Amino acid sequence: MTTPAAAITGAVRSVTKDWAKQRKAEERNRNAVWNRHVRLVRSDRTTLREAAFDVMEDAYSYASDGGKLPVKPRQIMYAARPKILRSTGRESLDGQYFSQTLLIDYMEEYDCSDWDIIWDARGHFAEPHTGCEIPLGTLEVRQYLGERPSFDPPVQPELSFTPFPTAGPENRYFYVLFIEKEGFHPILAAAHLQERFDIALMSTKGMSVTASRMLIDRLAGAGVTVFALHDFDRSGFSIFGTLGTDSRRYTFEREVRIIDLGLRLADVREMALQSEPVPYEQPHQWLKRAVTLRRHGATSDEIEFLRTRRVELNAMTSRQLVDFIETKLTAHGVAKLIPDDAALEQEARRIITHRLTQQALGKMSARIAKQAQTAKLPDHLRERIAGVFAKYPEMPWDQAVAQVLTGEVER
Repeated sequence: MTTPAAAITGAVRSVTKDWAKQRKAEERNRNAVWNRHVRLVRSDRTTLREAAFDVMEDAYSYASDGGKLPVKPRQIMYAARPKILRSTGRESLDGQYFSQTLLIDYMEEYDCSDWDIIWDARGHFAEPHTGCEIPLGTLEVRQYLGERPSFDPPVQPELSFTPFPTAGPENRYFYVLFIEKEGFHPILAAAHLQERFDIALMSTKGMSVTASRMLIDRLAGAGVTVFALHDFDRSGFSIFGTLGTDSRRYTFEREVRIIDLGLRLADVREMALQSEPVPYEQPHQWLKRAVTLRRHGATSDEIEFLRTRRVELNAMTSRQLVDFIETKLTAHGVAKLIPDDAALEQEARRIITHRLTQQALGKMSARIAKQAQTAKLPDHLRERIAGVFAKYPEMPWDQAVAQVLTGEVER
């Protein structure tokens, strides 16, 4: 028979069982108290979507320098993330979810068609006959359709002839800017960085491939210097450290000159860039990693930082990125290219030849145009074009006209 005391004890235990279980969990996990609080008040907290929508416009403006420069989705994420985390009480934000869901939803809801965002290409488009092929990225499609013209070229004299003929770096550039990520070229194009520094651009998705090493090797033979731009993380140092070194698939024939532009820890601190946590490595694994980092040029302070954190190039706004690269290139003495006297004389005489030719043709152009207007066209032109199509169905109509006229001339 159960005594009154035992019955009371059993009832208390039954009622407090769940509470006791929660308390034990809290003792095992210091964050459990906060987690329980979050669960209790979750319905009253700001949602991720609400927080993102509240800061999206300001984040875009900040990352794009007030809309003056194109910007990548992940750069907007870095601009928005601190406020989103504060508003939601979260510790992290998934960049893919931000870029592919929250940002797109916001742009659709608030009609942000004037935002100049660089989306990664997801395929290619090719015209018939012309050989024109473009990646199916937002920027490329806009330029193709004429909704957003290609970036205006820097001011140059209005000459209707082709530039000085070059092949490779000779008389064209002495430097290459290598970027470990793709997608930054439109930002640098908007700032006319290549034209102002006479520098070539190269980018890869991560570690350099055989083709990029071969190109760097060949360019080194012409005295070209390579500047490497990379994330401040473990992979970034490896990408820089192996860019000019032999691999199983490629052995360099020349000594290449590669200079590290960063990011480095000093850059991160100077610009107060956001960092992210990295996966934990066991002590013996980290010792091997530290040796590799040191071999690729990392300092002791940088190695200590990289054990727990990393910083992406995307953490910079577009303006920060452009200013950062310009400052680094200027510090290394990169300037406009002026070729030797022989090349200058050759180009000057080529220009004079072109102008004298244009003047001579100008005197004849009226007579030539009159002859073209009065020249007799082939009989049955439409039928003849159809005949060309019967033999060459892949040919466009304007080329078929030229084909018919050529035949008339040959006869």
